[in-house]
Amino acid sequence: MLSLSEIKREVGPVLVKAGDLLLSFFKNGVSYKNKANQSIVTEADIQVEKFLIENLSKILPEASFFAEESGAQGDLSTLCWVIDPLDGTTNFVHGIPYFCISIALTKNNEPVLGFVYQPILGQMFHAIKGEGAFLNNSPIKVSSINKFDQTFLVVGIPYEKSDSYLRGFFDDMSEIMRKTLTFRHFGAVALDLAYVACGKVDAIFFEDMFWWDFAAGILLIKEAGGVITDFSHKPIGMDSKSLIGANATIHKGFMDILGKKEQ
Repeated sequence: MLSLSEIKREVGPVLVKAGDLLLSFFKNGVSYKNKANQSIVTEADIQVEKFLIENLSKILPEASFFAEESGAQGDLSTLCWVIDPLDGTTNFVHGIPYFCISIALTKNNEPVLGFVYQPILGQMFHAIKGEGAFLNNSPIKVSSINKFDQTFLVVGIPYEKSDSYLRGFFDDMSEIMRKTLTFRHFGAVALDLAYVACGKVDAIFFEDMFWWDFAAGILLIKEAGGVITDFSHKPIGMDSKSLIGANATIHKGFMDILGKKEQ
């Protein structure tokens, strides 16, 4: 098997080409359809995913795949590529330039290599387990802010619209909004995670997600010196459905709020 550094060098050009393919759809327009969970899928999602699977197979033939559109292929518990070919599809189809490609290589269901690529700005984020996180090969770190009331937060508002879910979500957010500086909902969680990793945003608060949404991003945040757990302070895994990521001080502030709400 190639080393992680060697795999990283080979994956970069593949992602750039996948980004070019994505941008060709973005510039020319693309139709979409709704999936069962009310999220949407386009021909761009399908074609970019197909391109990535074909080319990543050449780099690491022994690896399996877990991709958003085509599902699981092979034994996910060994080496596995986790792929989101277009995160931020709703932004994409409305001509909003906030979207990305996210891929992670996992070993025993733990990310060891992660990429988030924003093709419009040419932003290539990557992380290798134990070796740090980078933006276009320059080291990155999470925000150093230490005052919770100055936190710039990015949140994820999922497609789930049941009354019980919305009551819980807005109950949490009402408390957090009062105690942080401001928040945004950008609509592409993988890119949100990358922006937390490089300190553009101080923290992320997200719920109701899938492994392909966050496998690469959680490695970016960890390798950038951040802390990322679910709402119960448990480590993030492939079945996690919530996450909070920030530096250690700000992460503790979130845990204090959620802990009090559960008492």
